[in-house]
Amino acid sequence: MKNALRAMSLVVLVFGLIACETNDPVSETVELPETVSMSDVDEYLFNEEWQLVDLRNFDDQMADGWIRGFEIIPFFDYLEYTDILVRTNQWTYNGNQILNESALRALFDEDKSIVLMCAGGTRAGFVKEALEDLGYENVYNAGALSAYDGDHRVFGDGEYAFDMPAPETTGDLPETLALADESFDFYVGRTDVQFVDLRNFTDKMSVGWHEESTVIPFFDFLEASEILVRNDGWNFNPDTILDEEMLRSLFDEEKHIVLICAGGTRAAFVQSALEELGYDNVYNAGGLSDYTGDRLIVPGECPNLDDDDPSNDCE
Repeated sequence: MKNALRAMSLVVLVFGLIACETNDPVSETVELPETVSMSDVDEYLFNEEWQLVDLRNFDDQMADGWIRGFEIIPFFDYLEYTDILVRTNQWTYNGNQILNESALRALFDEDKSIVLMCAGGTRAGFVKEALEDLGYENVYNAGALSAYDGDHRVFGDGEYAFDMPAPETTGDLPETLALADESFDFYVGRTDVQFVDLRNFTDKMSVGWHEESTVIPFFDFLEASEILVRNDGWNFNPDTILDEEMLRSLFDEEKHIVLICAGGTRAAFVQSALEELGYDNVYNAGGLSDYTGDRLIVPGECPNLDDDDPSNDCE
């Protein structure tokens, strides 16, 4: 009787498995090919032993379409944008472009065969080299979406577009920031950055100033008003802060503070004072004479503004 019950249970189980439909990924092992192209990529779609990655941006996917079974990991809008894999010599990979190895490894599964695609094959080739440099063994560049004519193509609307904000407008500031840096003006216009010129007003009017900076004179205001006063030359000590409340009201602790002066000495002194009060993001940008950008306003000269705006005519 027990054997009969076991046999009946087995029959029910077999019929149940046959009748049950599943959308689980295919798990059958596929012999690894030498190459994968858009003409045969369908053979590897929906196979759990394969990771298929589209390196185009999200807006490209929505505008131009995509292939079902590919996940999207944008090269420009994610890998470069977040400083994971960044080109330093156009599309020539040299081993120094991997800035965040752990993040790259987390995105690409080394235990799977990886198929990469993009708009023309260039991004896929670059990422392939980077992964192989990390020891990945089965990485394929399948080329461009335009070469695909299989059954899993989804067409986009041809119009979708999205512009990512520049990383400088959203991300953290670098560890150091100096007026001599070519990238100094990348951070101009951010609401979370306070640019402060510590020179006197007379220096500003005789030499000029960076258009983004607010003047808080060290000699003619901080010292003259006995807010922050030197008592040992330029050697900072906590006793030089005479009016902490006023100092805090002038410098916004919630922002990145970029200090400018004539040579960097005043900026260093004020930086030490603010850090003594617990400020975390204070930069000594050095002397204005080191600045080579185009946002310097010189008294008597027309500011470098939009030439197409009639309201900017100062002649």
